[in-house]
Amino acid sequence: MKSLPPVILLLGSVGCARGGPPPETPWVPETAPDLGAIVARVGSVPIYAREVEAELARSQGTAREATDELIVLHLLAEQAHRKNTFRPDWFDPELRSALAERLIERDLWPQIQRESIPDKDLRAIYQNAIISFVHPRLVDAGFLIVFTGPYMKPKPRAERAQTAKALAAAVASRRIAGPEDFEAIAKDSAWAARNVTYRRLLQSPDQPFSHKVGAEVVKLKAPGDTTPLIEDTDGFFLATYAGEKPAENISFAAVRDELRQRYYERWREQRLEQLVRKLAEGHRVESHPQLLNQNQRGS
Repeated sequence: MKSLPPVILLLGSVGCARGGPPPETPWVPETAPDLGAIVARVGSVPIYAREVEAELARSQGTAREATDELIVLHLLAEQAHRKNTFRPDWFDPELRSALAERLIERDLWPQIQRESIPDKDLRAIYQNAIISFVHPRLVDAGFLIVFTGPYMKPKPRAERAQTAKALAAAVASRRIAGPEDFEAIAKDSAWAARNVTYRRLLQSPDQPFSHKVGAEVVKLKAPGDTTPLIEDTDGFFLATYAGEKPAENISFAAVRDELRQRYYERWREQRLEQLVRKLAEGHRVESHPQLLNQNQRGS
């Protein structure tokens, strides 16, 4: 079991014995209300159960090791603070680093654990991705597309219509086994030069392409099945079967834990970005990345 290094213990003891009482200027971050019981104390600074839990989750060690790590951190911060009893040097990088680490460990990490994601955030993710959880039968299809858009002028649209008809004839003249054959056609420079593109996606009766396209795509049942040429306001479409996803109706409650696991890292990054923006308020921040590039080039 890990124990505190003797030198660190001595450093903390000497600091407490010789440094006198801490200065009156508050420098410890305000205590959050839900950090749990006090499990240790360094000078006048308590260490809370949730802090230890957060360190334990991060380090994957034992509870004693996590507590020891926090004690070392606080001892170093206290020592740096007491050396500047009457006039703390806030530009001292060691002191500022200790303060930053204390803020992160005590006030930030307990608030951005996986179980801290509120249901309202998870529900927003669920609603944004609702088609992944509540949907009819979806057909996995490869598409050959000649896009036009609803506002293309008649002459260029007529030219693309001729391209689409030639494309349909080319598809009809060869055996199509799956979407790979469609992809190969789209990669052919002759077709690529004529604005033929390839997409592969899950199509419902009306998403992501229009109801007119979806009505034909959902008729596909087996490899080799191919739609006739479909025209709508967005262009011309040919689709071939690749697979399918059966209809589903998965509730939020059933998928909550999966969402928490899947989106935790992204959610945590967003919270950290919010903290940085908040800390930057009222400060002038400059960034000159071009200077780093010059140094890297040796100029």
